[in-house]
Amino acid sequence: MTVLEFEGKKPFIHSSSYVSSTALIIGDVRIKENASVWFYSVLRGDSNTIELGEYSSVLDGVLIKPDESACIIGKKVTIGKGSILEGVIIEEGSVIGAGSIILENARVGRGSFVAAGSLVPQYMIIPENSIVMGNPAKVVGEVKPQQRKYAEESWRKSLILKDLYKNIIKI
Repeated sequence: MTVLEFEGKKPFIHSSSYVSSTALIIGDVRIKENASVWFYSVLRGDSNTIELGEYSSVLDGVLIKPDESACIIGKKVTIGKGSILEGVIIEEGSVIGAGSIILENARVGRGSFVAAGSLVPQYMIIPENSIVMGNPAKVVGEVKPQQRKYAEESWRKSLILKDLYKNIIKI
């Protein structure tokens, strides 16, 4: 992993968390307990704060970049591969599908799902336990028990995998 101080702001990565060898962490970034940041992801805290909550997982190739607003990602959140988040709030237990783009000052309510490839526009407020999809994203339903189970399994799998990766010895 590459961890860079930016204008006196140093990233904090909790010792129980995992950041892959190819991830880039810059500036005012706080990675809390048991979180994971996977291959080729960039958390760029050069203009504001990024906070990654406990047990949350940033999958491969994600860009998280605050602008005027901080990026706050709650507990037990999964950010799907190739997603882009700019100055957003993602509340606890949410799932962001692969390739989604969530623009500045949007808020994803607790336990919500953003479908893969969706574009969440600036200032959109997604209610708790909602499913959104499309470009621009629209609320299309409410999270069902099977989806809630998927969200739980998602962060738990990342937790197990991060522990395995933390114990890999370079060859």
